[in-house]
Amino acid sequence: MHCSRRAAIIGVGNVGSTTAFSLASQGLVNELVLIDIKAKKSEGDAFDLEDAAARLPVQIKVWANDWEKAAESDIMILSAGPLPRPDQTRLDTLEDAKKIVNEVVPRLLALNFQGLIVNITNPCDVVSHHLWKKSGFPAARVFGTGTLLDTFRLKKILGKITGTAPSNIEGFSLGEHGDSQVVPWSHVSIGGMPLLDLMAEDKTPEGRYRNLDLKELNRQVAYAGWEVLLRKGATYYGIATAAADLVRAILNDERRVLPVSAGLSGQYGLEGLHIGVPALIGAGGVEEIIELKLTDGERAALRESAKIIQSYIAKLDERSFHAANQ
Repeated sequence: MHCSRRAAIIGVGNVGSTTAFSLASQGLVNELVLIDIKAKKSEGDAFDLEDAAARLPVQIKVWANDWEKAAESDIMILSAGPLPRPDQTRLDTLEDAKKIVNEVVPRLLALNFQGLIVNITNPCDVVSHHLWKKSGFPAARVFGTGTLLDTFRLKKILGKITGTAPSNIEGFSLGEHGDSQVVPWSHVSIGGMPLLDLMAEDKTPEGRYRNLDLKELNRQVAYAGWEVLLRKGATYYGIATAAADLVRAILNDERRVLPVSAGLSGQYGLEGLHIGVPALIGAGGVEEIIELKLTDGERAALRESAKIIQSYIAKLDERSFHAANQ
């Protein structure tokens, strides 16, 4: 791996530029490469970040639209692609995302890129899988932000309802980064106490825990992104923070367990797809898949979510086959 703590961001719209600022302002990287189809936009972002760097904790070098510098990065972050319209799901943006992957990956391979690929572009799980297949890299080196942001949302929503700091809540959202994701409540705890136990033994006068509607909470977590999108047209602070969290874990070799869209090879009884699961993240990328012991209902829900992802992977493969034989 390149030793200069360099990250490249492909696509510097709202998400990409906010991610770049998050990496720079938190002092996570020494070097950044910004690439966008709108060359002047990425140049402007580079100049803007250099202005900010005069007072940031770590001095950084920033390049715009330099593919050779991008190929020497430790991490390439893909954040290019259109936002879904209000009448679409994240899965409906797949065709545009596929075209971007098919353009980006050959350029990096031609320049002998040796780093990790972290995908933000939606539909995150399907695009992460396509990136892996197109690159030919080991699955450990290609993964997506997946349900990491959804896990942030889970902690925020549950924290607000119970009056608990999100940092005191442990748990994950799993499955598709989309409408079919599932929260395995058997693995959610507050202050070290299992949530299901708190619900069963709740003696608070207001019924803080016993009145929780877990099905409704799961729905709120899954649709939290739409609440932002419908109001401001895009989500970027949350996902940029999630991407920065992954970069920190990788460059500092933290070996921290984070839920990401990882390639499975039999874990959870699933294979041939990328899907949100907890994984040990370190310098090598996805260094281990953490297989939680799920209840029968949780496992069934995860499999249903996987079926949706796999159906879109199959559509993608079918389109690629027909395109190659026209």
